[in-house]
Order: sequence, then structure tokens, then C-alpha cells
Amino acid sequence: MSLMNIGLSGVTASQVGMNVTAQNVANINTPGYSRQQAVFGTVGPQSMGDAGNGVSVNSIRRITDDYQTNQLFRASSLIGSTSTSAQQLVRLETLLAADSMDIDQGFNSFFSALNGSSPTPYSSANRTQIISEAEALANRFNQLSNSLDGQYSDLNQQRTSAVAQANSLLTNISQLNEEIRKGEATGANTSALQDERDVLITQLSEIVEVRTTDAGDGTIELSLPNGQPLISGNQTAQFGVETDPNNPQSTVLTLSFNGQDFPLTGDIGGALGALDDYEYDVLKPAMEVINDIAYEFATAFNDQLSQGFDLNGEPGKPLFIFDPDNPASTLSIDPDFKPEDLALSEDGTAGCNGNLLKLIEIQDQEFEIGHLGSQTLGGAYTSLVGDIAVKSRQAQSDYQAAGNIYVQATVEKSGTSGVNMDEEAVNLMKYQQAYQANLQVINAANQTFASVMQLFY
Repeated sequence: MSLMNIGLSGVTASQVGMNVTAQNVANINTPGYSRQQAVFGTVGPQSMGDAGNGVSVNSIRRITDDYQTNQLFRASSLIGSTSTSAQQLVRLETLLAADSMDIDQGFNSFFSALNGSSPTPYSSANRTQIISEAEALANRFNQLSNSLDGQYSDLNQQRTSAVAQANSLLTNISQLNEEIRKGEATGANTSALQDERDVLITQLSEIVEVRTTDAGDGTIELSLPNGQPLISGNQTAQFGVETDPNNPQSTVLTLSFNGQDFPLTGDIGGALGALDDYEYDVLKPAMEVINDIAYEFATAFNDQLSQGFDLNGEPGKPLFIFDPDNPASTLSIDPDFKPEDLALSEDGTAGCNGNLLKLIEIQDQEFEIGHLGSQTLGGAYTSLVGDIAVKSRQAQSDYQAAGNIYVQATVEKSGTSGVNMDEEAVNLMKYQQAYQANLQVINAANQTFASVMQLFY
């Protein structure tokens, strides 16, 4: 190859290097951008005595580290999981601690009214106060139960929204996979497409934890932690939401892949996994505790009333009515119950408070309450609130730790893939100098050619 062509190859290679550097600088603030690098190779000699034939641009390389990228995916999943858990637990803690929902306060007011009636169990005003406090206590159970039911509805909405977002991301990732595969096959620069795909996988990781596998043709296969495929070849899974057959209030996740549908079980990570964990490990047990407290209290109180006599000397009748399958939300006062119907007497005389004293003792009795074991009624609620508070603090701490891990993963990836202005400035000067030097080679070749041509004149 002639001296001029060698110089031209150097000019062309230097120009590519400057273009790559300019692209890096232009995208310094582009989220997810991985810096690129021109890979040069010498063009070897074609005969003996030939020094070589210049330089060629073999490829434009995307600077990235698969390990660091996967660490960022994991950190993103951890952020999605811990932020969702913290949000739900803080909300539940706030709800249970609200004065209007505090069942322990309701018990204190109710049993205080009973204690106030001890000296004069026949007092109509005192009896009316007891019924009023009983109704207020029932309303607390109703409001709390309805609020917890509302959380089920919110969880279903969040789950449906997250599923729609995950399905959209999976579709877009699959489309990018196909574009990258075609580009790689033709030798095109697919760096921008790969960066976009990584950004989408990071977003998907916040919703569900994913595992990635390099398919070898530029594409990436995705799966859930326990192996269910999300993207494999040209097949793309889709998440679904169905009503839980065991709980009509709730929904369950399903996965459709290659014509097959199956329910998702086990830890799937991300926000969707956190929603499932919160529902089954926190919300459902909390509702069971509330229902157990309501059931044990109403049953014990009604049973004790049946052991006494009202102001007319008649055997006591139940004050509370409820559905045993859902006692907290249905607990109410018998609308036909009158103050004189309270069976506070133990022997049928108006001034006797023997049964009233036994009714008061219910406050200090212990009952088997959900996962809390043997507890007093008010103590069980206090334990529940304390348990949720501990979990809430831990969730917030986990979220802060996850944030630190995410920042660290981002910094590490940026250290490898991010654009460094000082480094790019050095590269730009290097390519400029090479460009100018190669122009001098071309100029020297031109002068030599001109000198030779003058010999013929």
C-alpha cells in the first residue's frame, strides 16, 4: 500500500476515535450509558520488505462489566422489595396506633364504664353508659377491620399495576433482544441498544428479582430466582393476576410462558415479592389477631351475661351479635337490647353486682389469640402494635441499607462504564495529534509524488 493510503487509513482511524470520544462526552449525563472505545488493529504487510499497510478500526467496544451489571440488578431488586415493605408496614403501624382504632383504649373505656356501675348496678344512667361504650368498642373493631380490608384492596391494585408494568418491560426487552441479535449478526454497533436493555432490566428488577444468562448471540435470557423462565429465545412470559380461591379478598400471581399457565409460589423478590410477603406474613396474621380478639371478647361477655339476671329477674341475654367467620367487621349491639336487659345481678336482685364483677374480670383473663399465644384482650392488641412497630423499624433500616448497596453498585458500575471527562480529554488530544500527524504523512506523500512528477518535465 502507498504511503498516502497508509496516512489516509490513520486519518480515518483517528477520525473514528474522535467520533467515539465525542459520543462519550455527549452522553456523560445519559442514564445507563456505557462509554465506548474504538478498537484499532494494524493492517499487516502483503510482501517481503513491506512494513505494513496502515491501521483499521476493528470494532467499537462497549465498556462494561457483567458482574457489576448483575450486582446493580440485584441492588435494584433489593430497593424495590425493601421500599415496598417499609411503605406497607409504616402504613399499618400508623393505622393500628391511631386513637380512633386503638382497641386497647376501647377496652379501657368499656371496662371503666362497668367498674363505674359497681356501686349502683341498678342505675339506668350507668347501664346506658355501658351499652354506649359497648357500641363504641364494636365500632372500633368495625373501622379497624374495614381499614385492613381496604389494605387488601390497595395491595390488589398495586399488584395489578406492577404486573402491567412488568409485562410491558418484558415485551420491550424481548424486542431489544431481537434488534441486538440482528445487529450483532451484521456487525452493527449495538451499544446503545444494549444500554437501553440494561436500563429496562434494572427497572424490571425493582418489580421482580431476575437472573440473566448470556445466550451467546447478543441476546440475554431472563428467569426468576427459582428458575421460571421470563425470556428465552423468542418466547416471552407474561404475568397475570387471579382471584385467590382461598381468599376472595386477595389475588394471586400467575405466569404464562409458551402456552402454559402456572401459579407463582416462593420468593420472587422485588416489589411483587414484598407485596406477597407483607400480605401473608403481616397483614393476614394481623387480621386473624383482630378477629380472634373480637370473637373471644364477645363470646366471653355474652356467655357471662347468660350466667346472670337482668333488672326484671330474667336470665341474661347476649349483648353482642356477630358473624363467627368475620367477627371484627360484623360485631355490633343487639338493636333490641335495652339497659335493663344487662344481667349484672348474680342472684336476681337489683342491687346485686356479683355477675357484673365477673364481667369486669374478663379484662384480665387470658385467651389464645392468633400467633400471639395466651394474652389478655388489651394486651394482645398492644403486643400486635408492638410487633408491627418492630417490623416497621426493621423494614426502614433494611430500606436504608438497600439504598446504600444500590449507591455502591451504581458507583462501581459507573467507575467501569461511566464517562470520565479527564480521560476523554486526553483521548481527544491523542486522536487530534494522530490525525494531524497522519495528515503530515499524506502531505509528505503528496510532496514526494510531486517531486517525482517534476522529473518528467
